[in-house]
Amino acid sequence: MKRIVIDEPARLDRFVKSFGAGHSEDFKALVLKLVESGQSLESVSALIGVSLSTLYEWVKDWNEKKRLA
Repeated sequence: MKRIVIDEPARLDRFVKSFGAGHSEDFKALVLKLVESGQSLESVSALIGVSLSTLYEWVKDWNEKKRLA
């Protein structure tokens, strides 16, 4: 499999962190997809700059919404 390289990783990091500042539902969904894909909550937290406790809350909220549906 060909390795894809991101140009300007620091710029991408700043972009991701600024995108998540509002914690939109779309952003939360993307974050949950990262977790679902096997990324640890710790690594996702470090990547996007959202606290671990917030991520736990998002996962909890998602699981509760699924049960109510």
